Amino acid sequence: MKSILWYVVLISITSAYLIALTGVRSAKQRDVTTHSRRMIIACSIVGIWLVAYISKQVLFGRESFGGTSDQYWFIYMPIFMVHMALAVTTIGLGVHNLYSGLIRLHNGTGGSAMVAVVSRHRLLGTILIWTFSGTMITAYLVYLMLFVWFPAS
Repeated sequence: MKSILWYVVLISITSAYLIALTGVRSAKQRDVTTHSRRMIIACSIVGIWLVAYISKQVLFGRESFGGTSDQYWFIYMPIFMVHMALAVTTIGLGVHNLYSGLIRLHNGTGGSAMVAVVSRHRLLGTILIWTFSGTMITAYLVYLMLFVWFPAS
């Protein structure tokens, strides 16, 4: 059951990432409707994923690292801490950009307000896709360290 949940966690967050990338491509092609739809789907998957991941942590606890103490402190923990920082940043930026995309852009007043909001949304979206990419890379590294390279006995 636990390994099935891990696969669901990895598949769902990877799916959300790939959908978000297609949403970015839609925005670059100025297809706002498709961009909006794909980003809402990606954010919904991330939200469901977050609930599932927290539930998995509550039900089964954290995974044990099977490597040496030096490997834990000098390899695993630095990557894990970068992963956590990127994940928290990604979630914060994602919530802000989802809000600005859904509320501010639809309820903007005046041309200059809309331009300012769109520019900020675009800038934060660019940062967001990079933090999401870093989160995905470090998530896979953490998974590999816990289950492939340094599994607990």
